[in-house]
Amino acid sequence: MGLKYTTMKRFGVSAFDSNLYESQTLQRQTKEYDDQLKLFQEKLIQFAIEHNEELKENIEFKSKFLKMCNTIGIDPLTLFNKDRHLFNVNDYYYEICVKLIQICRDIKDLNGGIVSLEELQKIYFNEANVTQADIEKSVEMLASLDGGFEIFQIRDHLKFLRSVPNELTSDQTKVLEVCSVMGYASINLLHINLNWERVRCKTTLNEMITNGLLWMDNQCGGKEILYWDPSWITKCVDSNTT
Repeated sequence: MGLKYTTMKRFGVSAFDSNLYESQTLQRQTKEYDDQLKLFQEKLIQFAIEHNEELKENIEFKSKFLKMCNTIGIDPLTLFNKDRHLFNVNDYYYEICVKLIQICRDIKDLNGGIVSLEELQKIYFNEANVTQADIEKSVEMLASLDGGFEIFQIRDHLKFLRSVPNELTSDQTKVLEVCSVMGYASINLLHINLNWERVRCKTTLNEMITNGLLWMDNQCGGKEILYWDPSWITKCVDSNTT
């Protein structure tokens, strides 16, 4: 009869040391990967600068180069420098257009197809140093293609991108103005500040909930329901993670 060997589970300090070692190893490997990716990105930028003219003139060469960047997870926008006209300045705005379409498609169910330019710039384009002016210019290009993208403004300075064909009513625009200040709206808030009848307040808010423009919070400890602008929730999450 042969001997049976069993593996003993490690408990206490021994198990803690093992978990700590695995965590430190993972952190080291992640840092090494990030460093390698950063180095490779710098090499790609240098390559793009050295072969700038060829990339401008040879569409197939440029297409393969950008495809390689996407394959390894490098945002092509980080390779552009519109001040030096790296590649071609139109390529720069074209890449923003492509990314805008992808972003709006991905977050449409979260915000009903309406997102502020501030949120787009700070959350989705910040690493690529894309400005709000760059986004506006790219939206103009999309608008010329009749793609349904449009920028509108509230409170004289806040700009939003609408990527769905539905027009905002004047009442919905007023609610967004309130949300731009408070982060949320409620029936009482609209009734008191806009002097609307309660049925008008509720109807407008329900329409915006249906279209995904607002999120409803009914867990306020017995208080009235709050209707939140999704961009404010994103801001809160982003500030808590920084």
